[in-house]
Amino acid sequence: MLDEYCSVLGDDPDFLAEFLAAIHICYPLTALRVIRHEPDNRFLECALACEADRLITVNTASGHFDRKRYGDVRTTTPGEFVNLDQVQRLILAL
Repeated sequence: MLDEYCSVLGDDPDFLAEFLAAIHICYPLTALRVIRHEPDNRFLECALACEADRLITVNTASGHFDRKRYGDVRTTTPGEFVNLDQVQRLILAL
């Protein structure tokens, strides 16, 4: 996953550096084969391992994160996320 992010964000080294400084490395103990696009399973494994409430993605096409829920983890687009009541209250508090 980290290699993919470095490749995608490589054109913006400052943003990549901020991203790398903010992340926590996750080593899930369970390998999943739930999502057809195999690399997406790594994201789900990490989300489940850290007991995340949501996995935010624009990748909701068939074969990717095309379900709204994987166990206790809900998938949410960025637009849906920023419109959640909890997020709106945080934004307004700023």
